Amino acid sequence: MAVAAIAGLASVGGAYATAVAAGVAFGLTAAATAFAIGAGLSIISRALMPKPNFGSMLNYGLTTTLRDPASTRKVIYVKIRVGGSVVFITNSNSNKDLYLVIAFAGHEVESFESIWFNDQKVGENGSFVANWSSYADFGIHKGDQTASDSVLTSVSPDWTSTHILNGIAYLRVKMVWDEDRVKFPNGVPNVSAIIKGKKVYDPRKDSTSSVYDSSLGTGTHRADTAATWEWSQNPALCIRDYLTNETYGLGEDSDAIDLTSIASVADICDEQVTLDAGGTQDRYHCDGVVDTGTSLKANIEALVACMGGRVGYVDGKYFVQAAEYETPTITISEEHMVGPLTVQTKQSRRSVYNGVKGTFVSEEENYVVADYPSKIDSTYATEDGDPIYLDMPLPFVTNQQRAQRLAKIALQRSRQQTLVTVPLNLAALQFKAGDFINIT
Repeated sequence: MAVAAIAGLASVGGAYATAVAAGVAFGLTAAATAFAIGAGLSIISRALMPKPNFGSMLNYGLTTTLRDPASTRKVIYVKIRVGGSVVFITNSNSNKDLYLVIAFAGHEVESFESIWFNDQKVGENGSFVANWSSYADFGIHKGDQTASDSVLTSVSPDWTSTHILNGIAYLRVKMVWDEDRVKFPNGVPNVSAIIKGKKVYDPRKDSTSSVYDSSLGTGTHRADTAATWEWSQNPALCIRDYLTNETYGLGEDSDAIDLTSIASVADICDEQVTLDAGGTQDRYHCDGVVDTGTSLKANIEALVACMGGRVGYVDGKYFVQAAEYETPTITISEEHMVGPLTVQTKQSRRSVYNGVKGTFVSEEENYVVADYPSKIDSTYATEDGDPIYLDMPLPFVTNQQRAQRLAKIALQRSRQQTLVTVPLNLAALQFKAGDFINIT
């Protein structure tokens, strides 16, 4: 009988393939050698190991603007409401006009969708809401500016033509004193914005790439043209961008990224999933803020968490995987084995759970941190004796249906407890961590 399994480890010399026997997307991973370096960075597979502090990513004040001229730079992927850092303050007109310069991202962004004072929207798509034009004014700089803000240079000698803030997306905010305190009853408000963030590279639209898909574009595309760099909520494209960015990311060479896996996972993320309430949605989205003050490892794991996946390194290239089952195309049989296989039918109690809960950034609640509906299986809870929860925050998820989907995947992975260890000959070198295989 052929059993579907997920490869966990491939090594040199009496090569071993460790697999989790069951038809689920991914199992627990293990370390590997030069032929498969690292089982991958995965929030779910590492749930019981020392965890990155995703809670701090959600709780440091996502929509709060701070007065900090030396704060860490933020990287905004896709669409989310964020606060910034006030890096300059001045006034004019006998202190009746207050000016703030608020830096939001250390890169060019697609657009500022809307601007908020506390929890009230005051501007949208470059226009004011209601009568706010009498009390406020904005200068929007997306990070591609080549000159200083002309309004600031005219009102303050401290802001000169050399203050361009190259490569920084920022707002120049003017507030007019309201004697009746109708608009500013509590003083200077907290300023935040819903921003569509960084443009990312899509290898599927690049005719010079081996994974070029002519159905997704027309004409001759080049990797350095606008046709292949665009705003996207696709997690695979955002992860590739972070891995290759030399300023705030891992700084890997583009040739060290397996573009075939990027394109394949990007297609998985774009797949339409039917919702119980009706309609469809993309399977996975990435919406969040990377803080350059957080470790590279934690940032990568937070990014891959939004597609239930992992990042691995094999044969000199990084590859990505998303949570989706693939029908195995390779079968391991007795002819490939160099010794007896061992089967572990149940994991330790500390390695399993019967419920998943956590927080995410709710787009339905105006991008505030909220609890997504927990997932618990009563059958598993009865089997274990009492509820055992995995706390799984999702800082790059803003949709509760996607959060619940990821929670369910994590829960089901936990219950695939049969672990098969198979000593193999060199046939095992064709596998990498996370591959789906059949074992007869």
